[in-house]
Amino acid sequence: MGTALAKGASVSSLLLFGTITSLISKTAYELESTGEGGQKKFFHKPWAMTSLMFMGMTFCLPLAYYLESIEKKRRALTQEEVPLLSTEVPKRNSELKECLMLAIPTFFDLLATILMNIGLLYVTASVYQMMRGAEMLFAALFSVVFLGRTLNRFHLLGILCCMTGVSLVGTSSYLSGEGSATQVITPEQNLLGIGLIVLSQAIQAAQLTFEDFFMADLNVPPMKIVGFEGLFGVIGTLGIMAPIAYFLPGEEGEGIHEDIKDTAVMISNSRALQLILGLDMFALLAYNMAGMMVTGSLGAVFRTVLETTRTLFVWLVSLGLFYLPLGVGQLGESWTKYSWMQAAGFAVLVCGTLVYNKGDEEVVRKEAAEALAVQAAQEPYAADDEAGYLPPGLATPPGASEQTMPLLMPGQPAAASVTEPIGISSSFKASQTMWPSSFGHKGSFRGSALDGQGRSIRGGSNFSHLSGTPR
Repeated sequence: MGTALAKGASVSSLLLFGTITSLISKTAYELESTGEGGQKKFFHKPWAMTSLMFMGMTFCLPLAYYLESIEKKRRALTQEEVPLLSTEVPKRNSELKECLMLAIPTFFDLLATILMNIGLLYVTASVYQMMRGAEMLFAALFSVVFLGRTLNRFHLLGILCCMTGVSLVGTSSYLSGEGSATQVITPEQNLLGIGLIVLSQAIQAAQLTFEDFFMADLNVPPMKIVGFEGLFGVIGTLGIMAPIAYFLPGEEGEGIHEDIKDTAVMISNSRALQLILGLDMFALLAYNMAGMMVTGSLGAVFRTVLETTRTLFVWLVSLGLFYLPLGVGQLGESWTKYSWMQAAGFAVLVCGTLVYNKGDEEVVRKEAAEALAVQAAQEPYAADDEAGYLPPGLATPPGASEQTMPLLMPGQPAAASVTEPIGISSSFKASQTMWPSSFGHKGSFRGSALDGQGRSIRGGSNFSHLSGTPR
């Protein structure tokens, strides 16, 4: 009973906080506040929203260390074997080195997030969320080109559905001309927003490819990964990118130039902004926790289905915000004659995600069948070895010493020699395709994290499980 309630709570939390994180950035853009010079304007601050996202991820770090201390106390109380100090120090040094490696994928994450946040200025929240399904296409492409993987028929059909769905959603956004409830968006701006979001998904797919190749065996808890990526992201945005954006040319609110002092003044002058941004950071922490619980207890495939449901909730809530009188100005998005095209594109995207997952399942089944076949072929030799019998051709020749005998390694076919590599089927890790990754590297890490199988869990990706951190 308790387990069922815990699973239900984690699923509800994932949908609730995932929807909140996806809506908050667009909602913040539609709020007005007074900035420097007493001028009232909309909070078009994509660089600030990127910084706040990484701040929310950073809160996972103290939580990770708290959970780690609880686990150590539990092991001590149950008198489990505790590593000696001499082995614990190298382990900590190794973990620190691996955490520092997270600075590299954090750079990808930072670049992708700022592009998405700029793109969100010119498209609705639902289009923004659905267009992120393009990550599937790029992740699959990079996995074939750089990781040498092959795609089966389900993968190819899923990618075709993805391309069709993204095209329908993008076309509906362009034809409707709707990108904001508070200002007019030109067709050129709408196309720019769509293009930036698609480009950001290519960068996130590159991040997943890097993580899968260099960091698949990372021995760091997922919560700690999210926290360290958030820490590096805060350092990168506030310490490096914010000063650069301050001196870049361009108008305020278009995503290039951004005055950090004006941002601070606008936040201090608006209680609504303070509430929205504080809720965003809390929701990011809760989303990452719920995502890890769902992935751990119900599996990554179930997580993928929930993420598609979250995208639907984002759209429904956006429609509700537009038509319900909330007294805080016009928010959300309206229903247009092109919304039916967007709905069709979303349905095709969902089908593509499920079909692509079917391809992943087929790969896993094939790997499992090959492993069982190898094991079955080796069992007769193992039985003969226990009985002291060697097959013909492996008996010691007259006058030969035992040292000249081929050395049989555990799990190695008898015909193999000691100089030959032990043949094994590709590992489970290597058999995994990039989509859905992790979920929520990110995971989205999106922030980012890794699920129990070392794949990204970002809140960011809508159709991916995991990753990625929600944005």
